[in-house]
Amino acid sequence: MSRWPILALVTVAHGLGALSVLAVAPLAPFLLDALQLSRAQVGWFLPAVYLGGVLMSLPAGWLTDRLGVRATLGLGQLVIGLGVILAALGSTLPACLAALVFAGFGFSVLNPSTGKAVLEWFPARRRGVAMGIKQTGLTLGGLAGALSLPPLALAFGWRYALGAAGAFSLVAAVIVALVYRSPTVTMVAGPAAPRPRLGELGVFLRRPGVLVVFASGFALSIAQSSVLAYLALYTRETYAVSAVAAGQFLALAQVGGTASRLAWGAISDRLFGGRRRPGVVINALLASGAYAGLALGTWLPTPLVIPLAVLAGAGAFGWVGLYFALVAEIGGARYAGLLTGVAVAFAWSGVLVGPPGFGLLLETTGAYTVPWLVLAAISLAVAATLPRPRPLVQRDERPMAPDTGSATPLTRAAE
Repeated sequence: MSRWPILALVTVAHGLGALSVLAVAPLAPFLLDALQLSRAQVGWFLPAVYLGGVLMSLPAGWLTDRLGVRATLGLGQLVIGLGVILAALGSTLPACLAALVFAGFGFSVLNPSTGKAVLEWFPARRRGVAMGIKQTGLTLGGLAGALSLPPLALAFGWRYALGAAGAFSLVAAVIVALVYRSPTVTMVAGPAAPRPRLGELGVFLRRPGVLVVFASGFALSIAQSSVLAYLALYTRETYAVSAVAAGQFLALAQVGGTASRLAWGAISDRLFGGRRRPGVVINALLASGAYAGLALGTWLPTPLVIPLAVLAGAGAFGWVGLYFALVAEIGGARYAGLLTGVAVAFAWSGVLVGPPGFGLLLETTGAYTVPWLVLAAISLAVAATLPRPRPLVQRDERPMAPDTGSATPLTRAAE
């Protein structure tokens, strides 16, 4: 099997898993009414998923390196599907949240396993595009859910819609188990290295530049998850549209995120010479402007709401492919899965802060202006901070020497 069918497979798997766990976002208006929730409580659903992801992210990266892509990705999809279906059957809010935490255990393997698949199958000169394509699975899954699940909930109820979303991950588990194969010859140069050990993480965590990268993922995820959790509710309450139309605004954001991920992958490979950080910085600046625009609320001219939703999605979701490509390249062939697991833990911890914090500010101020402006400030801070560390990646396919952090190999660092 060639690399492009494999890329299509892991992208579809990522998309089906994302459709399942992110189904609570477009269904937020239905959940608000059916469960008689406050607007702050609506912000608990996504953090429940990501809490499970954070708890399992480091073991997920370690298992990916130990067991390989097919076993971890297939098992993760199975856990996602079962957890989301259990959430649909839950009779109380705590029961639904507990089931979503369980689904998050499976969600934790998506980035390490699919990222390792890209690292195994693609050389460095094509990895940015491949990672960008693979990461569109999340936004395409979110797009499909935003378009299909609200009408389904309107016709049959939110439980049916959420259960149907969970079934897609069960399908993905079967597809991965039957189809995925590792390459017969690794695409990464150099002899086989010993398997990584958890204790070796310390040599990376002592490098300030690596910590800045992880902190940037944490901050950008605060903004991303807040957009995902509240954009549909924001459009319904601010512009008095239906729940189905509000889901369509979220779909527009996912369109922007999909296009942005594809574009940044190509730009980083072709215009930035394989460097990932410039794209993340520019994307953060675009996000900051979009969130500031959303803070205008009803002062925003109605014709501008649609393009601003697309831009907000591009800013919220577009950085992820570059971020995980950067992390995988910092780790190199031996540590890619392990370091990606750490990056996921940092990024998904941002999800535990973002929607609850956004909801708390919304309940406290009674308006969306302050929450959006806080997201704009966070994105601006990332854009100002991330370029500061010295180069972190060298282009000879080996990680920077972790014992010293120095750029000593033959090829100079380019990231």
